[in-house]
Amino acid sequence: MLRELYINNYLLVPELRLRLGDGMTVITGETGAGKSIIAGSIGLIFGDSAANLEAFDKKRPIYLEAVFEISKNPELQEILSEINADNDSELILAREISISGKSSYFIGGRRVTATVIKSLRDLLVDFHNQRDQQKILSPSYQLDILDRFADTRELRENFGHKYKEIKRLRQLLEDKERKQEEYKQRLELYRYQYEELQKADLKPGEYQDLQKEYELISHSMAILDLGHSIIQDLFEGENSVFDRLAHYKAKLQEYCELNDHISNAAESLVEAMESLRSVSEHLDGLIESLNYDPDRLTQLERRLDEINALLHKHKVKTVDELQQIVTEREQELQKAEDFELEIANIREQLKQRMHDLQKTAESLTEKRNNAARELSASLQASIRQIAMKDARFQIEIDKIHKNQNLQTDLLSAYSETGQDSVNFLFSGNIGMSLNSLSSVASGGEMSRILLGVKEVLAAKESPRLLILDEIDAGIGGRTAQSVAKCIKKISQKHPVLCISHLPQIAAVSDTHIAVEKTSDKKAIVSLRILNNEERTQELARMLSGKITEASLKHAEELITNRIRG
Repeated sequence: MLRELYINNYLLVPELRLRLGDGMTVITGETGAGKSIIAGSIGLIFGDSAANLEAFDKKRPIYLEAVFEISKNPELQEILSEINADNDSELILAREISISGKSSYFIGGRRVTATVIKSLRDLLVDFHNQRDQQKILSPSYQLDILDRFADTRELRENFGHKYKEIKRLRQLLEDKERKQEEYKQRLELYRYQYEELQKADLKPGEYQDLQKEYELISHSMAILDLGHSIIQDLFEGENSVFDRLAHYKAKLQEYCELNDHISNAAESLVEAMESLRSVSEHLDGLIESLNYDPDRLTQLERRLDEINALLHKHKVKTVDELQQIVTEREQELQKAEDFELEIANIREQLKQRMHDLQKTAESLTEKRNNAARELSASLQASIRQIAMKDARFQIEIDKIHKNQNLQTDLLSAYSETGQDSVNFLFSGNIGMSLNSLSSVASGGEMSRILLGVKEVLAAKESPRLLILDEIDAGIGGRTAQSVAKCIKKISQKHPVLCISHLPQIAAVSDTHIAVEKTSDKKAIVSLRILNNEERTQELARMLSGKITEASLKHAEELITNRIRG
């Protein structure tokens, strides 16, 4: 419930503080007096556009504040807890619009974002003006009405989350499949390269070893000739190096005791002879092991040619780099297998979630069908009481798409709201067939139908402020009285702030506020709560445009009928 509204420097209002009571509050005044300033300021607090908005004093900011009583709204209190706002029985919302047009929003004096304020709007207020009458022609709005009555909003939100998740998974699947398709050509090349290199069975250090062996076998004849020559010269030939060293060693040993240098020289000759014996052993081993093998040489040539071809083909210089390519191709092939697994997993998820979505959709449809019959009867009864005694009303529910159109894409049977499309059917006169509301209802009828909707929903939902901004255009007489009774009935469950030009509506209000515009140097709008005598005079003015004895009498009759009613 809106308890207080404070307006500072907004349009034609320099400053205004308005305290509101329970039930129905009506605001009346001459045409152009500024009655809609109240609804406009509340709308601004909840995030309506402030474009081209003019302040009363352009040198100061606009400040708007609303105080709500929220003790009877547990859903709202839960949201406030989520955003760490004070969870008291009183909620203070405010908006300041600077000279430059920048807006700041506040909850309980703490600055918040516009998004947070807007999230509270539908829980605190329900705006309804002449423009909103067109909304009831929208199938989506008609579905919203049905879901509010059926209390299926939580189930619908659950369905919406599942629907979005399926769409996300489908997009992910499409992306994966597209990448997989793009990957296929490269994958064939990668698989061929991997298999070719795996078949080559490259070993670390193999290339260097092969080259050494190839060079050794290639030069084996020359090496053997060299070995034999060395052995001949050092050991086996006449007057060989070894024999000459032995001769000199023996000679020196005869004089070793005479001088240390002689002794050391003799020892060095002994060591030299030992080294030559070692050379002999190595050369003997070489001559024994080394032989020219043309078959082995051919094998080595083929293997080296194979490796060199791979190096050239892959534009690398070492076997290590070839082995790195093997590792990379193996990873690419593994990635392809992962693609397959991911795609299979996503498809399985889609299958399971689609099945779950179908079950949720059927549950939602069942609840809507059950509620549609009750809502149709309730709305028909309500609008018949608003001067449409022969009116008939029916809610038609159908599938979004017929089954025969779902061969290629089952998801096309749904939207975020389920599988149902809703159509409000209406007949305003006896003998007329039911047709879509958009094709048969006049503006006045739509206004009353929407009021009937508000009345029926009022009994189902938590209290919130209903703002009716001059929805009574084009009606009068007995219809106006019926509309007044309907609004009054709504106000017994939901507080109502009604901006009206009809005395029949003003007469049934609990609080009557008059708007007046005065002009001196600058026009100023003021509001005041009327007492009984002032109220009678205002009703008289509304009835005839001026206060006369007849209009005063008529006004008194309206008030008397209100009291009796």
